[in-house]
Amino acid sequence: MKKILLLLTVILLTGCQYFQDGKQKTKFTNFSKKNTIEFRQNTIMLTKGYEKTSPEEFKVRLDSLSNSPKFKNIALEELKKIEGKNVDFQLFVDEKNVENYVFIYACDFYQLDEHRAATVVEALSRQLKDEANVQEVRYKRIHGRFFFTPTSKIVKLKYLKGYKLEKKYQAEYIVASRSGGIGLLISNLENVDFENSIKRLAVK
Repeated sequence: MKKILLLLTVILLTGCQYFQDGKQKTKFTNFSKKNTIEFRQNTIMLTKGYEKTSPEEFKVRLDSLSNSPKFKNIALEELKKIEGKNVDFQLFVDEKNVENYVFIYACDFYQLDEHRAATVVEALSRQLKDEANVQEVRYKRIHGRFFFTPTSKIVKLKYLKGYKLEKKYQAEYIVASRSGGIGLLISNLENVDFENSIKRLAVK
């Protein structure tokens, strides 16, 4: 009986590993080293098509938008907010659509546990809802999460902003890692939030 249980356990563990490996290969087929963020000793991979850009180039590309004045202004407000923090930050933009972008920036180091993570998510959600009211757009919280990696503790809030028939998905991450605190704002029209990539945060 013990031998049978042992055999079943080995099969189960092997099967789980197989599916995890298969899932990982499938998820990351469109990822490329040239689309990798290296920030404060953290590595985050983005899909092909994203490129690092400057705030000035971001503004120029936003100016080319003629059909999304509301979300164009929101993107400019988000850039201004990041610049106002007076911290190191990087900006990555989808070369095909400037409305898909990623901000990564230095932030305060958080000693996160489940209780504090829940408090952070609720406070951030209230702040964003108030912000949406000022921007005169709809706000809908999709989910808030807290998860661990071998080197980091991560809070995530995902939400939707809408205006008339337009909508954009956004996700905010707060990462407490060995190299300090980092924040990410991901804005995407196709509902891509890079959660699998964020979960694989690795310290060199």
